[in-house]
Amino acid sequence: MKLNNDEQVLYDFFVTFGKGVGSIGYPIAILAIWTSGDEENDIVVYPHKQEVINAYCSLDGLDKPLYEAIKEIKGWK
Repeated sequence: MKLNNDEQVLYDFFVTFGKGVGSIGYPIAILAIWTSGDEENDIVVYPHKQEVINAYCSLDGLDKPLYEAIKEIKGWK
Protein backbone atom coordinates (compact mmCIF):
# COMPACT_ATOMS: atom_id res chain seq x y z
CA MET A 1 0.00 0.00 0.00
CA LYS A 2 1.49 3.32 -1.10
CA LEU A 3 1.47 6.15 1.43
CA ASN A 4 1.59 9.82 0.51
CA ASN A 5 4.20 12.06 2.19
CA ASP A 6 2.05 13.05 5.17
CA GLU A 7 0.92 9.48 5.74
CA GLN A 8 4.55 8.29 5.59
CA VAL A 9 5.61 10.88 8.19
CA LEU A 10 2.87 9.69 10.53
CA TYR A 11 3.58 6.02 9.84
CA ASP A 12 7.28 6.49 10.66
CA PHE A 13 6.37 8.30 13.87
CA PHE A 14 3.85 5.66 14.96
CA VAL A 15 6.28 2.80 14.30
CA THR A 16 9.21 4.60 15.97
CA PHE A 17 7.34 5.05 19.24
CA GLY A 18 4.96 2.10 19.02
CA LYS A 19 7.34 -0.73 18.14
CA GLY A 20 9.17 -0.73 21.49
CA VAL A 21 5.96 -0.97 23.52
CA GLY A 22 4.04 -3.12 21.04
CA SER A 23 1.12 -0.70 20.86
CA ILE A 24 -0.10 2.28 18.89
CA GLY A 25 -1.40 3.85 22.12
CA TYR A 26 1.87 5.48 23.15
CA PRO A 27 2.48 7.42 19.91
CA ILE A 28 -1.20 8.45 19.85
CA ALA A 29 -0.83 9.83 23.39
CA ILE A 30 2.32 11.75 22.37
CA LEU A 31 0.50 13.21 19.37
CA ALA A 32 -2.40 14.27 21.61
CA ILE A 33 -0.02 16.13 23.93
CA TRP A 34 1.80 17.79 21.03
CA THR A 35 -1.43 19.04 19.48
CA SER A 36 -3.01 20.12 22.78
CA GLY A 37 -0.66 23.07 23.20
CA ASP A 38 0.33 21.83 26.65
CA GLU A 39 4.04 22.70 26.62
CA GLU A 40 4.56 21.60 30.26
CA ASN A 41 3.87 17.94 29.47
CA ASP A 42 5.90 17.91 26.26
CA ILE A 43 8.91 15.86 27.33
CA VAL A 44 9.25 13.72 24.19
CA VAL A 45 12.09 14.56 21.83
CA TYR A 46 11.60 13.67 18.19
CA PRO A 47 13.60 15.32 15.39
CA HIS A 48 10.58 15.49 13.06
CA LYS A 49 8.03 16.71 15.60
CA GLN A 50 6.78 19.67 13.56
CA GLU A 51 6.51 17.51 10.43
CA VAL A 52 4.37 15.03 12.38
CA ILE A 53 2.11 17.80 13.69
CA ASN A 54 1.79 19.34 10.22
CA ALA A 55 1.00 15.95 8.66
CA TYR A 56 -1.57 15.18 11.34
CA CYS A 57 -3.27 18.55 10.87
CA SER A 58 -3.33 18.26 7.08
CA LEU A 59 -4.85 14.78 6.77
CA ASP A 60 -8.57 14.06 6.55
CA GLY A 61 -8.08 10.83 8.45
CA LEU A 62 -5.45 8.65 10.04
CA ASP A 63 -6.87 5.32 8.90
CA LYS A 64 -4.21 4.39 6.35
CA PRO A 65 -1.03 5.31 8.29
CA LEU A 66 -2.51 3.90 11.52
CA TYR A 67 -3.48 0.63 9.87
CA GLU A 68 -0.07 0.19 8.25
CA ALA A 69 1.73 1.06 11.50
CA ILE A 70 -0.38 -1.39 13.51
CA LYS A 71 0.39 -4.10 10.95
CA GLU A 72 4.12 -3.39 11.37
CA ILE A 73 4.00 -3.18 15.17
CA LYS A 74 1.91 -6.34 15.58
CA GLY A 75 3.69 -8.27 12.81
CA TRP A 76 0.51 -8.79 10.77
CA LYS A 77 0.84 -9.84 7.15
